Amino acid sequence: MTGAISLEALAEYIQDAFRDVHVDTSTPDLFFFAGDERKHPFATIVTRDTEFDHHSELDRDGVFRLNLGVSKESFQKLFPELDPNVDFTDLDVLLPHPAYARMFWVSVLNPSHETLRLLRPYLKEAHDLQVKRGARG
Repeated sequence: MTGAISLEALAEYIQDAFRDVHVDTSTPDLFFFAGDERKHPFATIVTRDTEFDHHSELDRDGVFRLNLGVSKESFQKLFPELDPNVDFTDLDVLLPHPAYARMFWVSVLNPSHETLRLLRPYLKEAHDLQVKRGARG
């Protein structure tokens, strides 16, 4: 493992990796949108617990979660079986999203540079899926 990537560096990478990415920064969380579509992000960086999503204990100092919406095929390849005992507080471990796994979202708390390298194809897939959804209207 090569050390955790900072939230700022991760956000910068996502913005630089793809054309036409809009970032909503109106809350402490970051929502990344592809193109003109602004309803459904392809990725998010969440920095805090809410009443609906507290499984990752994001209120710990410096902890954030990268979330990506991938295809059903990719999700099932990554998680052929969902472990009911998964620890959503583990750092730098690719996990099904604690609240949106059924929608094929994956997540990782404080990814390392190595984990981000492994996630790049999935980040591209999430972006491409959103571009296609936006094109369909």
